[in-house]
Amino acid sequence: MTEDELIAAIRAQPGLSPPATPAAVEAAEEAIGHPLPPLLRRLYLEVANGGFGPRDGVLGVSGSEYEHHGEWADIVDVHETFGPPEGRPGMVWLFDWGCNTWSLVDCTDPAGPMWIWDPGGEPAVLSQNMTLAEWLAASLGGNLENAYETAGLTAIAARRLLPDDVPQDLGVRRALSDDEIVARVRETTALPPPASAAAVAKAEEAIGHPLPPLLRRLYLEAANGGFGPRGAVLGVPDAPGPRLGTDMVECHEVFTAELPRLVPAGLVWLCDWGSAIWSLTDCRDPAGPMWVWDPVAPGAVPGAPLLPQHQTLAEWLTAWLDGSYGEGFNPAALRRG
Repeated sequence: MTEDELIAAIRAQPGLSPPATPAAVEAAEEAIGHPLPPLLRRLYLEVANGGFGPRDGVLGVSGSEYEHHGEWADIVDVHETFGPPEGRPGMVWLFDWGCNTWSLVDCTDPAGPMWIWDPGGEPAVLSQNMTLAEWLAASLGGNLENAYETAGLTAIAARRLLPDDVPQDLGVRRALSDDEIVARVRETTALPPPASAAAVAKAEEAIGHPLPPLLRRLYLEAANGGFGPRGAVLGVPDAPGPRLGTDMVECHEVFTAELPRLVPAGLVWLCDWGSAIWSLTDCRDPAGPMWVWDPVAPGAVPGAPLLPQHQTLAEWLTAWLDGSYGEGFNPAALRRG
C-alpha cells in the first residue's frame, strides 16, 4: 500500500475530526525538537488532527477535537509531561493502549519506526518492528487491535521478525489414529493430569459446541492441556492444567463470546505460538479442522486475520508428534497450510 493509498483509506474512515492547521503542526515539531515523520505530518494536515489508527485513534496536535484520551490534550501535552522515554530524543507518545502501555513513533527517522513503551517489560522500550505506515495499515480493518487483544505488543514485535518466505513442509503423510495419538500423548512427560468428565462437559456447555472427539479423549484420558506444539495446547477450567495463564473457555469468553466476535462461534482457541499467531480448532466438525490466526503478518488482508490450516486436529497433532512442529519451526508457515 502506497502512502497515498494509505491516506485515502484512512480518509474514508467515518467520524474523523477536521485536519490540523500548519501552525499547530509546526508548533508541535518545535516543542518536540524534531520534524514529524512526513506521513504523520500529511495525515494531520490533510486528513484529521488525530483520531485515526487503532481503536479510537492516535493523539493529535494543538486544537484537536479528538477527546478519546481524556488525560492528554495532544502529543505535545504528553511529551511535556513525560519527556522522551528513557532519554531518547525524538520519540513521540502517539497512542495509549491502556494499562500504562503506549505506542510511540520515532521522529528521528522519516519512516517513523514504531516503538513500545511497557514499564513492566524488559526492556521498557522495545522496537515494534513496524514503520508508522505498516502500523497504520495493520490498524485498518482491526488487525492490529485484534493482535494486541489476543497476544500483546511484544508478541506482535516478535511476529514481525519471522520470515514469511521460509519453505516449510507441513504435509502429513498419514494421520495417526485417535488411539495412536492418545497413546503417544500419554507417553509425554511433565503433563498435567486428565480433566474430569464434569469439567469437560462444563467447558462444552460454555463453548456451545461439543469438542472434537479426539480432543475430548485427550483431555479425559491423557492430560488437561500442556501437549502439542511447545506444550501450549490449552486445557479446560475447573481441573488442574498447564501453567499457561489461561484456558480455552476464558479465551472463548473474551475473544469469541463477546461481540464483536473475533472468530465465528464454534472455533476454539487451542494453541498460542507466542508471536501473535494462534491455532484454533473448529468444534462444528467432529474432525476438528484447524485454523490459523495471524493478524499482523506482512501483507495480511485488513479484517481477515483467520485462514484455514487445511489440516484436521488429528493431522495437526500427528505433525507435532512426528517433529514437524519442533524447535526451530517457523509458525508463519502455518498461513500456507
